[in-house]
Amino acid sequence: MAEARLLNSGMPRFEALLEAGEVDSQPHEHPYESVLRRLNALQPRRGFVYRTYSPATARNSGVERRYFTPTNAAMIDAVRSQIAAWEGLLSRGERSLLIVDLVRAASTRSNTAGTYGCFLKTWKPRALEPLTLTLSRGLSRRRNDHAVYCSDATELAEALRADVVYADPPYTKRQYAAYYHVLETIVRNDRPIVSGKTGLRPWSEASSDFCYRRKAPAALERLISRLDAGHLFLSYSDDGQIPDSTIREILSAFGKLAVLETAYRRYRSSAGPHRGPTVVERLYHVAFA
Repeated sequence: MAEARLLNSGMPRFEALLEAGEVDSQPHEHPYESVLRRLNALQPRRGFVYRTYSPATARNSGVERRYFTPTNAAMIDAVRSQIAAWEGLLSRGERSLLIVDLVRAASTRSNTAGTYGCFLKTWKPRALEPLTLTLSRGLSRRRNDHAVYCSDATELAEALRADVVYADPPYTKRQYAAYYHVLETIVRNDRPIVSGKTGLRPWSEASSDFCYRRKAPAALERLISRLDAGHLFLSYSDDGQIPDSTIREILSAFGKLAVLETAYRRYRSSAGPHRGPTVVERLYHVAFA
């Protein structure tokens, strides 16, 4: 998503695709619209997503995974396969944008409560509607000479120098890699060996120390100690694994600390007990010495 937003200067024109005759452009139609029209017209393909994350799984495993309807799962396979086939004709920004469009479309048709830790037993009405890719909005019209990385933040901190760093680490025990594994598989376009009723892909290599109460403080201190920057802004919740007092102690050791606090009404995901009606979100600012 970062690549799609930062590596495209407005809507891309997909010139290589058009020149190769892979897409036909209609009068008064932007090339980006032409590409999406071509993808939406593909025939469904019974690939990995169809076999792994739709009711078709019951044929082989006896587990009927209802992340997507069979038709929508097969459309995800078809679109992702076509994007892969176009790799040599797409810029990095164009490729990322089409994958983002597919992920957005898949998310609107997923039969989940929000994350992908599990699927719902009965079909949501929106999950039964046909999957359709739509134009991404809000693409920057400014320069596109940004650099985008996908790396462990602590390792990246040693390789880059920045005027300002904004850090928004995980703060609950929920591992992102496990709760978004289906979307990860779509983006990677790989064929992992999945396990369990939910079809979970191997994710331990992508686990974060920030999700463990005992490891999180050391992970934060390790990250900050490796930064080469003038300023740090850290976003963190009062519900996080690291207490506010500990964060203040760690950050104060590296520079002048200021903290902005804002209380929000707590999101209630169930009727069970919660810690209170509000949750405090904090923005920590460190001006490095």
